[in-house]
This record gives sequence, structure tokens and C-alpha cells, in this order.
Amino acid sequence: MRTALLLLAACGASAEAPRATTPQPPPPPPPADAAIDAPPADAPAPVTTDEVWLKGSTHVHERASGDSSEPLHGVVSWYEQHHYDFIVVTDHNKVTEPEQGASLIVIAGTELTFNPSGCLPEGDKSKKCRIHVNGLGVTERPSGKIEWANRHTHERILMYEAAIDEAHRLGAKVIQINHPQWYWGMTGDLLAQLAKKGAVLVEIANVQFQTWNAGDADHPSTEKIWDDALVQGATIWGVASDDAHDYEDAHGKWPAGGGWVVVKARRDPQAILASLAAGRFYSSTGVVLTHAEPESGELAVEVMPDERGSYVIEFVENGKLADRVVGKSARRAIPQSGYLRAVVTRDDGAKAWVQPVRRD
Repeated sequence: MRTALLLLAACGASAEAPRATTPQPPPPPPPADAAIDAPPADAPAPVTTDEVWLKGSTHVHERASGDSSEPLHGVVSWYEQHHYDFIVVTDHNKVTEPEQGASLIVIAGTELTFNPSGCLPEGDKSKKCRIHVNGLGVTERPSGKIEWANRHTHERILMYEAAIDEAHRLGAKVIQINHPQWYWGMTGDLLAQLAKKGAVLVEIANVQFQTWNAGDADHPSTEKIWDDALVQGATIWGVASDDAHDYEDAHGKWPAGGGWVVVKARRDPQAILASLAAGRFYSSTGVVLTHAEPESGELAVEVMPDERGSYVIEFVENGKLADRVVGKSARRAIPQSGYLRAVVTRDDGAKAWVQPVRRD
């Protein structure tokens, strides 16, 4: 079992707020099995030897996706203006050559998408099915559309496996399962299997899919599915994303902003990918954390002191709510077996998710 040590300080409560710079002692390096031995970065970017907190999005679209009208330079400009440090461009079944900004690190990726019908396990009555997988940090540059889908099965696991295999073939360093409950059908058992096959990230808060994230009377939420996989011992980290397609119009169908990750890493593409793979980040839809780390056998969580609003900190232990604290700071003992994670909710509904920690 490995422990994700997180010291969290980061961006402002909104996408346009400046990032916090409260100094914190750095967490230990990622475990050896999470290290990434990768080729040089796709393009020059400011590189330092110091780890800092970096705000980013792992799920971003531009014109090449076909359902966004914004050219890549406009996308880069939007994220720079909103104080992001990095993005991963994940166009549908394509790899777009990164275009670096003055301050923004742009990492190559792809969203491998397949939309069949009649998947097993079943979804809703529409029988629609969405197999969408991000490959982050891809090194190959195929021309045109990537053909990868397994069209000879109805089993979700086999279709996802085809996507994961293709992402690896393209050189992806990190595999992310996107909006897993779109038209339903994801289960904790399936997510645990995908983790064994190489998926290390799952979107628990894609802000374009709020209804699907939350679940309903007949379908579990993305967080419940995540817990069901974690209880089985799966190592998979929870991501918030904006899945952005629209940039000029804040009221567009798929607007940018609203969900992101904050990663502890050197300002270097491969270091960012390594920290994502090791769970050295937290996810947010607006809540700013300055502290969330194991200390003397406890998980300590703290909201930035000058943040406005009231907060509730919930600790989830082995899939069950273990404690609920009203306030900006709390701590709880890490269990002898299993995991402990935390969710911080502000009174306006914004959240932050602390990655699960386990005893060594």
C-alpha cells in the first residue's frame, strides 16, 4: 500500500483568483513504482529544480476536436489569463501538437472516444454507451483520426481495454477514465479492473456532467463508484475537470473553468505527469486548501484561512462517512487497514477532494 502525501496550497477560490504561495515543506517523492521514465518534453517550458503547486486541467479541447471552434492559441491564451500553470490538450481521437504559452505548459494528449450502443453492464434505457479515455503525455503524433475501437464486443471492460492499450501505444504516461457515469453503466468492480489494467485517474467531478456525477435513486454517484473501487484495494485518483470546449462565451455549452487539479511538482511536463500518476494532487471546483497531509498517523486538512464562506470537512474511511466537522480545519487517524480520504464543501457548493491515503 502506498501513501499519497499531500501538502496542499493552491489557486484562488475562482478560476481567476491568484494562486496561493503559502510555503509548505515538500512531501516525499513519488514511490518508485510511480516514477515516469519518459522522453524529453514535447516543447520547451520553464524548468526548475523546486517543486511548486501547479494548477491545471487534464481534459481540454480545441478546434481539432470537431466540437470546439477555438484554435489552440486561443485556448492557451484563455488558460494563461485565468492563471493556470498547465493543461493537457485532449482532442477527440486525435493528437494535437502542443503550442506552448508564455507561462503555460501545454502537454500533448488525446481523448479516445467510442459511442456504441448496448454495452454490458447496461446503462439506461437509451442503451447509449460512452467509452471515453484520456491518454496524457502521449509521444506519438499520428496524422488524422485514430482508429482504435473494439467493435466486436458489448463488454465495457473489453472496449475500455482497447482504449487503454491504444493510449499506451501512443506513449501515454497517464491514463484517465472520463465522465464514467455518462448514460450510466460504470461500477466499482469495473473501475477496479480498469485500475489493474493501467488507469490511474478517474473523473469524479467533470463539471459538464453534474447530473451524472451525482447519481440518482437507481445509479451510484461517481464518488460512490470510486469508493467501491478503493475498498477493493485499487490505486486510482479522483480528478475534477472542466472538459472545456467553449472559451469566448462563459455560457457556452461546454465552458472552460469550474474544475481543475492542483499538483505538487517541478514546473516540467514530465514531473507534472509523474505527480499525477502518484496522486500528489488535490482536485477542486473552487475550494482552496493550504494543508492536507498525513501527520503522526492522522490526515490533517485545512482550508486557506482568508477564504470566505463556511466549510464542512468530511472524512471517508473505507467507503463510509467516518466524521463530519464544521470549520476550516480537521484531522482524523488513518486506519490500520484500508484508506482515508477527505472532501471539503463550501456553503456555495464548491468542493475539494483530498486523495486517499493508506498506511505503509
